Amino acid sequence: MSGNVWGADVAQLRTLAQQFSKTADLLQQQSMQLSGQINNSPAWKGRDAVHFRSDWNGKHRTLLQQTATRLKQESKLLLKNAEEQEKASTARGAGGSDGPMTGVSATSPTSGVTGWGADWMSDGNSPFRTGWDAYNGVLGLKTVPWGLRDVSHFAALHGDEVAENWRLVLNSGLWREAAAADNIRGAFSGTANLLSGKFGDFAEMARGADAAPLSRATMLGLNSAGHLLGGAGVALDGLDTINAIGNGETGDAVRSGLKTALGALSFAPPPVGVTCMVIGGAWAAVELIPGAKDAIDSGFDAFGDFADDAAEEISDGVKDFFGF
Repeated sequence: MSGNVWGADVAQLRTLAQQFSKTADLLQQQSMQLSGQINNSPAWKGRDAVHFRSDWNGKHRTLLQQTATRLKQESKLLLKNAEEQEKASTARGAGGSDGPMTGVSATSPTSGVTGWGADWMSDGNSPFRTGWDAYNGVLGLKTVPWGLRDVSHFAALHGDEVAENWRLVLNSGLWREAAAADNIRGAFSGTANLLSGKFGDFAEMARGADAAPLSRATMLGLNSAGHLLGGAGVALDGLDTINAIGNGETGDAVRSGLKTALGALSFAPPPVGVTCMVIGGAWAAVELIPGAKDAIDSGFDAFGDFADDAAEEISDGVKDFFGF
C-alpha cells in the first residue's frame, strides 16, 4: 500500500486486550484478598466496622466485580477488532487498494492533517473518551476533598514546625504520619481509592490505624491497578497533546499538555503530588458541569489564537529587521 494509508495497529490492540484481561484478573484477585482482610480482621471492631463491612460486601465489592467483568468484555471486543482489522488489511493488500481505511484516525480528507491512534482513543467525542472523562470527573469529586483534607491535617499537625523549617513540607514521612493519624480521612478517601484502583491504600484504611502496616511489596501489588489507570490517563492526555501539536491547534496542545503534566506529577511525593491531584481532580470535576468543558476549551482556543498571532507578528518583525 502507498500514500497515507493508516490502520489500527493489530499488535497494539491485542496487547491492550491482554492488559485489560490481566487487570480484570487482578481486580478479581484483589477483591478476594480485600474481602478476607476486611471480614476477618480482628483489629477493627465496633459499630463503624460492622457498617463498613456491610457497605463493602453490599456495594464496594460488587463495584469491583462489575468493573472486572466490563474489562473482560472490552478485552474480547478489542481482540475481535484486531481480528477484523487484520482480515481487512489482508484483503486490501491483496486487492491493491490505496484508499484510507475506516475505523481509525487517518489523514483527514478535508484538512490533510494526520492524527495518531485509533478513533476510540484519539477522538475526544468517541464513546470511550466521553466515558473516560465522566469517570475522571466523578473521581475528581472524590479526590479533591481527600487531598484538601490531607493538606489541612498536615498543616494542623506540623504547621508550626514548617514555619520554622520550610523544608519539612517536603518530608514524605511526615505526610504519611499525618494521613495515618487522621481519624476521618476514610470518609473522603475510601470510595476514591476504590474508583482509582488504589486497593492498597483502601486496605490500609479498612484495617484501622492500630493494625500493623502492610509491607511495601504488598502495597505496590495492591495499588498496581491504580498505577495502570493513572498511567493510562497520562498516556491519553499525552496522545491528545501530540495530535494537537501535529494539527497546529495551539490552544488544545496547551490544555492537553497541562493535563498531562498534572497527571504525571500526581505520582510525585507530597506536597507536589497532592497539589497536582487536587488541581487535576477539580478540573475534571468542573468539566462535568454542562457547558463548562466548552467554556474551558474556548478559553484555551482564544489563548492559542493569541499566541499564534503574537508569534506570527514577532516572526514578521524579525524578517523585516533582517531584510528577509
